Amino acid sequence: MRIARTLAAATFAVALAACGGGGSGAAQSTADTITKAVIANDAGTVQNNLDDALKPTVTKTSVAALSDAMQKLGTYEGLTLLSSDAAKNEFTYRADFTKGTMNVVIRLDSNGKAAAYKAIPT
Repeated sequence: MRIARTLAAATFAVALAACGGGGSGAAQSTADTITKAVIANDAGTVQNNLDDALKPTVTKTSVAALSDAMQKLGTYEGLTLLSSDAAKNEFTYRADFTKGTMNVVIRLDSNGKAAAYKAIPT
């Protein structure tokens, strides 16, 4: 049950507002901002970055569960680009921590807004 909750929390996907622009720089900046907010268990900041239609899908509980999973990996050290898919405008990063990693996937829409954010245990 605990493993299922951790996995479910770690794979939750949310839509986010982007920092503008459609390149990997904007995607990385947005992914970094959201990742830091999740680690800090700051649901307000996470929700402030959400698309209005999807804000209700992210709760304090879901952010707290993912925060717990990330905090177990130690201190956050940043993101490294692993791959991108131009057709989907999707970017995959490795989130480095002192005790492990997670993959973070972010997809930007045609207006430069993040359409999804997903953290996946590696």
